[in-house]
Amino acid sequence: MNQSPIQNATDISIDLDSLEISFLRARQALAISRPVDTILVESAEMVRLNTQFRNCTDNTDVLTFPSGLQAPLPLGDIAICIPYATKQATLRSVSLDNEIVALYVHGCLHLLGYDDIEEADRTAMQKKMNEVGQIIGIPIEGEWTSILHQEEHE
Repeated sequence: MNQSPIQNATDISIDLDSLEISFLRARQALAISRPVDTILVESAEMVRLNTQFRNCTDNTDVLTFPSGLQAPLPLGDIAICIPYATKQATLRSVSLDNEIVALYVHGCLHLLGYDDIEEADRTAMQKKMNEVGQIIGIPIEGEWTSILHQEEHE
């Protein structure tokens, strides 16, 4: 399975080798054979991407960019905001690596066509995230969602 290395565009030290293994296992669990490019970004870059591609000026934890291309070309790109993930990991009482993997799985599911806008779709996505987490040995909460998004909307 050909895969581009994870790009860490932050100053935060992250064990990319460990993440690469978890990401590979997640793609295998999801039967994704096409490359998924992943970049870890700072908050300012995530806000820029969110503004440019979603016309939304808020920060967020993960953004996905489906390629719309056919195999064997890449399935798409995933951007993960490390400061956002760090805050969520603390609130969830999990490691940063665990939160990054959960965000990656979430992003992969979006690339595969899953959505989390409607309650039934969100439940199906959460169930699939949990299944993948069990397969790869990374616990993902049963009702995983963006904690910081919930707090902003309460």
